[in-house]
Amino acid sequence: MKKELALVGLAATALAIPGKALAQQKPNIVLILADDLGWGDISCHNGYVQTPNIDRIFNQGIEMDRFYAAPVSSPTRCGVMTGRYPSRFGIRETVIPPWRDYGLPLEEETMADMLGRNGYSNRAAIGKWHLGHSRKAYYPLNRGFTHFHGALNGAFEYFDHTRDGQLDWHDDWESCYEEGYTTDLIADEAAKCIREYSKEGPFFVYTCFNAPHSPYEAPEDEIASLIPLDEFAKLKKKDRNGWTYRAMVSRMDKGVGRILEAIEESGQADNTIVLFMSDNGGVPDFEPYCNNRPFRGSKFNEFEGGVRVCAAIYWKDGFRNGRKIDQVTGFVDLLPTLKDIVGDKSAPKNPYDGISVYSVLSGKKKLIKRDFYLGVGAAVNHKYKYIIAGRNEGMKLKEDMFNDIVANPYEENGKARAINDKARKHLRQVALDGDAIVPYQKEIPYGFGKDGFVPPFEWKPVKD
Repeated sequence: MKKELALVGLAATALAIPGKALAQQKPNIVLILADDLGWGDISCHNGYVQTPNIDRIFNQGIEMDRFYAAPVSSPTRCGVMTGRYPSRFGIRETVIPPWRDYGLPLEEETMADMLGRNGYSNRAAIGKWHLGHSRKAYYPLNRGFTHFHGALNGAFEYFDHTRDGQLDWHDDWESCYEEGYTTDLIADEAAKCIREYSKEGPFFVYTCFNAPHSPYEAPEDEIASLIPLDEFAKLKKKDRNGWTYRAMVSRMDKGVGRILEAIEESGQADNTIVLFMSDNGGVPDFEPYCNNRPFRGSKFNEFEGGVRVCAAIYWKDGFRNGRKIDQVTGFVDLLPTLKDIVGDKSAPKNPYDGISVYSVLSGKKKLIKRDFYLGVGAAVNHKYKYIIAGRNEGMKLKEDMFNDIVANPYEENGKARAINDKARKHLRQVALDGDAIVPYQKEIPYGFGKDGFVPPFEWKPVKD
């Protein structure tokens, strides 16, 4: 029998959820981010690894087939949290590295801040933060969250939870010495919070796996479930890493399953929004293990494979589920959409670049026409996509590319010729306008400040 997300009906909810929670109207929100997951890495996209739990969200919810993110991690997280293009923050082309004394600007209101103003008393950030670590002001607990359990940096170790030799695992303000594989710990903490918070009114659980980002590490039992260990041991390093990557995806899917189970057990599955997405496309040069097929490109570039990411959302009480939509939407739309859903009519502290797509998700509208700036010389809308050559040197374009992205989603070719000259000029200007955004602080190259950097003990902030 096919397992449904919403296993618990209204009668069971009334029995299980007393008092304050019974009267709640606003939905719970569980936002799940994968890290460097390729479009073709999940089984509902014909991936090698079976991901039945992630597939449930895609099959039973709404698959957002045209969902865009930034091509790298920290910029996507900035946009998710603020509804604004990361170009505004000097965090556009690279991530926040360990040696950077910088974070999401304090002038910005976060998703957690907005939800806190609207009755969400419990707001947890679990897993990878990657929005600033050098000062207490950048910590999740000072950015609208009431609980933090996870790592401040990216690319931390899965088993000993270190980055650059220092423990980077925290429970609220304190270092956390729990043992275990981070994917399991993140999933279990998210499930624990869901079970606890469901008794106290609407909640927000922001769950950020570091899987399947490098370093490539997975429990032996997960690897053995995919390939005999004696065969695995004989492989070349790239192939061992590849099978480990597959095991990391499989383990993350099991973690997603435990999160969905906790939602079901809470008795509030019908009134819980569950969103799953990747922060960018899969890493380059790692096929056939990580793949963005059928799209061109990968993490670090604005081809579809780098920015068009796996994404699906489910809310039984509020959406028309069980379908796929081609609405152009993405990371900066999440905050405006949630703000619309919870009924917050106030003007945002800083104007959003994103829009609410609630009307499309609910089925009231079929499509909202809009242009979407992808970063570094690229923009897209429902019909066309424009990329300015030379802005992202890693893409190695010799001339501008203008494509009918519906007819040619794989970007197999395309020049800035007059498919539709008016649309071409318009979308090029959208890309230019996006590139012209003046940030709070000039973007700093990734490696600047690395030489001589010594990480603080257990990544304690050295400044307030």
